[in-house]
Parts: sequence; C-alpha cells; structure tokens
Amino acid sequence: MQIPVHAKRYAFTQVVKLSPIAASKLLYWNRFKTRLNLENPKTFNEKLMWLKLFEDVEFKRRFIDKVKAREYMITVGYNYLLPPLIGIFDEIEDIIFEQLPRKFVLKCSHGEGMTIVCENKREMDYRETRQHLAEMMATDYSLKYAEPHYSSIFPRIIIERLIESSTGDDVKEYNIHCFHGVPKIIESTFDRFTPKEQTLMLTPDWFNTNYLKKKHPFDEAKARPAQLDELLAIAKKLSKPFTYVRIDLKVVDEKVYFNNFTFTPDACLNNQMQEDDSLKLGQWLDLDIGKSRHPVTVARSKY
Repeated sequence: MQIPVHAKRYAFTQVVKLSPIAASKLLYWNRFKTRLNLENPKTFNEKLMWLKLFEDVEFKRRFIDKVKAREYMITVGYNYLLPPLIGIFDEIEDIIFEQLPRKFVLKCSHGEGMTIVCENKREMDYRETRQHLAEMMATDYSLKYAEPHYSSIFPRIIIERLIESSTGDDVKEYNIHCFHGVPKIIESTFDRFTPKEQTLMLTPDWFNTNYLKKKHPFDEAKARPAQLDELLAIAKKLSKPFTYVRIDLKVVDEKVYFNNFTFTPDACLNNQMQEDDSLKLGQWLDLDIGKSRHPVTVARSKY
C-alpha cells in the first residue's frame, strides 16, 4: 500500500523535531543515494549541511528574518538597495487591500518562497489571498528541509512596492556565493522561459565555470552586467561576518536591489553540479569541525 504524501510529510516533520541531523541524513540519502558525511565533510553540499546543523543559529536568524534583514541593511547604509516599503503587519486582518497601490508584493518574514506578487489589484481575489497568507503564516518553514535557522522567527507580513522594468525587460537576478567574506561564484539564469534557458555559475571576472551539468552556448560579454563591480562590492561587504552566505541581488532598470541572505541554497541538496566541482567548492570552506559543538534544534519556541 502506498503511503499518502501528507502522511510522509507529517512523519518527516516529526523526525526533524526529534533530530535535524537524522532528518538531514534522510534528505541527503533520498537525493544522492549516498551517506551524508558530517564527520569529515568534503563536498559543497556536505559542508553546507555541516554549517546548517552546527553553526550559530541565533546569529543567522537575524539575517534570515526578512524584517530584521531590512533593519540590518539600513544599519549598514544599504537602505537604498531595499524595495520601497508599504508596511509590516503582524496580523492579516490589519491589511486593508483597498488602500494598497495597484501593484505590490506580499512576503512572509519567516521562510523562502512565501511570496505573493500582485501585478493588478483589480484582478486580485482578496478572500483567496487572505487564505493563502494564513496558510503561509501558519507554516513552520524550518521543518520543510530541517533548517534550524528558520525556526523561532516571528511570522510577519511585509508589503513592498513591486519593482519591475520600465521597458518590460526580464529582471536580472545575481546570487553571489561568498566564502569567508570573499565573493567567488555568481549564479544567474539567462534566457528565461525560452528553450535556451540555463542557470550558470560564473567567476567574479565573468567567465563560465562549467560547474553545472546542463550546458548551452553562452556569450559572456553579452550577458555581463554593467553593475558587476557594484554587485561584487555589495556582496563582499554583506558577507564579511559569515563562513558562507549567498547574497541574492537583482538589477532592474540599471539599479541594484537586495533580495535575501541565503545560507542553505537548494536546501544543501544541489544535484546539478559536477561532483569534482562540488569538491572544489567544498575546499573553499574551512570548518572548525574539531571544536566541540552541539547540534541545534528546530522546534519553534515562543516568540
């Protein structure tokens, strides 16, 4: 008899609550069909898993919480990189949709992918939107992929103005992988929604690393952003406190905007990278494995 999907999800969340390490090992086995080596991690995924499970979670929460991340960006003088804020709400009932602009973005503060983009308020079903928000607000994102740094974040709703190109061009996103405060890889997707769509990992000098398995012809010079130096400078400054972080930025109408701090890209389960290259990226991370550490928990506490 096949076990229903919702039953599998419930069982997995119980494992996460009991042991994020055991849950991470299950995720890793399901994706790679090999054992997660936390005693002597070598690949990029393994080392990200180790950082996820043993690094200071409380510190990371300050940057994962989207409300606190905005506050931090203002503190370090990067308020000009933030999309214009409409409001921050603790309760869905406090949002008066009739008073919002025609275009806006709703984000929950405590997880990834919990975003609603409104391009035309007249076409929005307010009741359905409130229901969707309620589901997202009730989600403990830390239980989805055993990511402890997402636990104990107070769920709030951020409403920002929709940032879009005045010319209709695709918004360019640049996710910059930083190792010990040094930007080393720029990950971006090109030719979106076309047969030639591809995600690439590029060097800071804008050369294709060929780290990813899927390949298409790529013209580096044509795709190089005019803001490359600015993007790298921002990533370098923001990544300075961390062993590893991905600084997610975007460019719209030649202006740079901040998206997120990301500590566990692809939930530490990226299977699109060549094995040798995953080992190479792993070598860029120096972990203090010998120091005694206690595994962190994900059970949500009172805020």
